[in-house]
Amino acid sequence: MTLMFDEVRARPRGARRPGDRDQDDLAPADPRPGVASVPRQEIFDGSEFRRVRRFLGDDAFTELGTAIASGAIADGELLRDRELAEQMGISRTPVREAILQLQQIGLVEVLPSRRTRVTPLTRQSAEDCRRWAGYCGGIAARQAVPRLSPADADTAIERIDALLEALGDPAAAATRALDLLLFFSARAGSPILFAEITERQYSLLRAVRRLTYSSAEIEAARAGSHAVAEALSARDGAAAETAVRSIFGIV
Repeated sequence: MTLMFDEVRARPRGARRPGDRDQDDLAPADPRPGVASVPRQEIFDGSEFRRVRRFLGDDAFTELGTAIASGAIADGELLRDRELAEQMGISRTPVREAILQLQQIGLVEVLPSRRTRVTPLTRQSAEDCRRWAGYCGGIAARQAVPRLSPADADTAIERIDALLEALGDPAAAATRALDLLLFFSARAGSPILFAEITERQYSLLRAVRRLTYSSAEIEAARAGSHAVAEALSARDGAAAETAVRSIFGIV
């Protein structure tokens, strides 16, 4: 099932809408829809992911969440369930379910006219998401690192290396950072923590991709990534928590 993004009537990115809050200090949305994420139909159980039954509402949530996170569906864009259902080739019910889920994580809002639109991203809301990712990701790292198998540790190092290569490109780095958080949360031994980070991955990804970062912040994230690798070698959960938080600018 593929959502035809070019059929979505997106307002030009520079256009302002009545009541819009200030977004001038946010980077432009990335128009590419290819946003990496852990599929919602996979959960971690023991030492590997296992498949669970997929539902059309989950597919629609993934399609729409990915499109909003990447900017393929623009901030403030109205979501019409009938049009989206036609584009996806499904009924309106799973689309409505997906929109409700997106509303619960703050990506969608209902206007007084009962129309539904993508919630505009402000600097404050983006910063809130970034800090939330840092704190929750730190907790996931603290719980996961001491219990990682050698193979898991190697995979974590690969994801850290990918993050280091992406630093300097906010969109790519955000995707790589979220990959690392999802990996740690899957191995933290806490289904609640994994579900929480997985559910909010699209709102986190949109926020972190759109923030702009100074050279000092990029270097701090680089140092934090190296520190995570060192904590992995020592199986030091507390150090891993501090390092992951520093990647997201929490000191």
